[in-house]
Amino acid sequence: MQLARIARTAWIEGVVDRRAEHVSISYGEAHRAVALIAPRAKKGFTVQFLLKPRRSNPHASRILAEVRRELTFYLLDVVGPDSWPFVQYHCDSPANQRSLVHWRWNPRASKPLSHAPLE
Repeated sequence: MQLARIARTAWIEGVVDRRAEHVSISYGEAHRAVALIAPRAKKGFTVQFLLKPRRSNPHASRILAEVRRELTFYLLDVVGPDSWPFVQYHCDSPANQRSLVHWRWNPRASKPLSHAPLE
């Protein structure tokens, strides 16, 4: 007997167009973005990590691990690949305010936003 495999659309790493609508992710009390999220044309999401892991900085690795866990939870486990409206809703939810990982909605920008990569 062969079981049907359920395809799970995942978020993939890539470049997010900062002029288009997207979500920025920050960690803790810092308001500096560590990642950006945008919907893909086909189901799923593109995630651009702005914080780079470094062996000399274990704190950055812990932040990225927590951000990845939250991305997987909200983008796949809770709402699925067609969930961009929920992602927008989550940015203003009490759960987002209480979390260490903060999601911020950025509507279509008239000019590029400056999110410089973190070291």
